[in-house]
Amino acid sequence: MEELSRLIELLNSEDELERLRAAEELGDHTSSEAVLSLVSCLEKDESRFVQEACVASLCRIGTEEVAEEVAKLLRSSNPYVRNAASEILQLLGDRAERVIELLLRDPAPDVRALAVRVVGEGLFSSASALLRSVVLNDPDVNVVASAAEYLGEIGGSREDQDALNAARARFSDPFLEFAVETAVRKMEE
Repeated sequence: MEELSRLIELLNSEDELERLRAAEELGDHTSSEAVLSLVSCLEKDESRFVQEACVASLCRIGTEEVAEEVAKLLRSSNPYVRNAASEILQLLGDRAERVIELLLRDPAPDVRALAVRVVGEGLFSSASALLRSVVLNDPDVNVVASAAEYLGEIGGSREDQDALNAARARFSDPFLEFAVETAVRKMEE
C-alpha cells in the first residue's frame, strides 16, 4: 500500500521521467486507486511518453473497471485521449463488452459512433452481433452506416445481410445505400 501511494504521488511529479516510471510501475497494481490515477494521468498529463505509459499500464491491468473508467474518456475534447481510450477498449475486447453495450445505447451519436469503431476494430467475439444490433436499431444514419461498413468487413452470415437490407429500407440516404452496397459486396468476396 505504501508503494502504491508513492507511485500515485510520483504521477504528479514535475519530473517527466519520474512520472513515466510511476505510470509504468502502476501497471503492476490492479487496485481502483491505481486505475483511477492512471486514467486521470492519461487525461491530464502533457507528456505523450507518460500518456503512452498510462495506456500500456491500463491495458496490462485489463479489468472491467479499466473499461468503465476509460469509456468516460471517449467524451474528452482531446483527440489523442479519445483515441487512446478507444485503443484500450479495443484491446480489452470481450472484457469490455458490457461497457461497450452501454456505449452503443448512449444518447450521443458521436459516442455511439466511437463505440462502433471500438467493436469494428477490436477483439470482440460477439462483434457481428453487436454491429447487427446497431444496424437494426440505431436511429442515426451515420452510426448505422459506420456499423454497416464494419459488418461488411467481419460479417457474412445471412443474418448480417438481412440486417443490412433492413437498414437500407429504414433510411433513404445515398451514403447509407453506398455503405450497404459496399458491405454486401465485401461479404460476397
